[in-house]
Amino acid sequence: MSRPRPTIHDVAREARASIATVSRALNGGVVSAAARGRIEDAVARLGYRRNDVARGLVTGRSGLIGVVLPDLIGPLYAHMARGIEDVLEEHGMHAMLVTDHLEPNAERRAIELLRARQVDGLVLIGSRLEPADLREAAGSVPIAHVQRDGPDDASPQVRLDDAAGVRAAVEHLAAAGHRRIAHLAGTRRDGVERREAFLAAMAEGGLEPGPIVDGGFTEEGGEAAAEVVLDDPNVTAVFCASDRMAVGLLHNAQRRGIAVPDDLSVVGFDDLTWARYLCPPLTTVRQPGREMGRAAARLVLHGAPDPSAPVLRVTPTLVVRASTGPPHQRAGDGPAFPVPATTAEEVSHQDQSVPQT
Repeated sequence: MSRPRPTIHDVAREARASIATVSRALNGGVVSAAARGRIEDAVARLGYRRNDVARGLVTGRSGLIGVVLPDLIGPLYAHMARGIEDVLEEHGMHAMLVTDHLEPNAERRAIELLRARQVDGLVLIGSRLEPADLREAAGSVPIAHVQRDGPDDASPQVRLDDAAGVRAAVEHLAAAGHRRIAHLAGTRRDGVERREAFLAAMAEGGLEPGPIVDGGFTEEGGEAAAEVVLDDPNVTAVFCASDRMAVGLLHNAQRRGIAVPDDLSVVGFDDLTWARYLCPPLTTVRQPGREMGRAAARLVLHGAPDPSAPVLRVTPTLVVRASTGPPHQRAGDGPAFPVPATTAEEVSHQDQSVPQT
């Protein structure tokens, strides 16, 4: 028969201290050095483990923040989750992660599950729920969003300045001499915003958009969408709304014998960890996922600094690598944008930091 789990009463008896004194010691309160030493020795001898569930029932706080993310495959989501953990660890708290696979019903169930676990707050990455459905599922639990995919609600949110990142990518390609640029897009909110920014930047530069094809933000989708893009002989560059789609495009181009960047320049979006190790290394727009996760954790713990401006915008950075260069046959009379002084091998390491909240 297994031994019963030691309780705080057992620790108090072993340490010759009151239950109140033991409770203060275990929760970081003020006790004498002698009493703390006896209590720590008793805890070690008995193998006592604090029951945080019972403690939460008394204090009304679990020390947990629920995190709902689309999947555990995309490296960007993992970086965001790690950033959330960075901040929670500073506060002696922990994250409880659940995936929803971009399904609103699954997201609702995930939120209800986390709420049943008495989480102290929720960080929702790419949430798709309507505001009324979200509030019904979450109740009064504080919420912070990262890149919300559905209509905005009153909760604070961290969002990337997609337009700034897309413009930087288009300007870079135009400065190299590209005139007909295709786009691998996505249907989610991020994809729509990047597509609109792409068209605006192309129009501003007097450039002709090539085919715009939905690649679904996946490697498989990028490879399939490339069938349309690579069939256009006038396309000399492709801007992809995610690095994962860019990988699929590169795979298709390699199979067709299309050289990057000699025959085709490719720009991604996200700067996932492996982007620099591709062949050739991928030029991309860096999305600082870990910093965005940190910012979201601060928002859920402390709220927005200015409740009237609940959206915190994060500026991305263009990272220029070897997947872009001049077109094989230049079109037009010259670049529509000023040619930058940087070389194609230069990589920016000065990410824009997220403001402290």
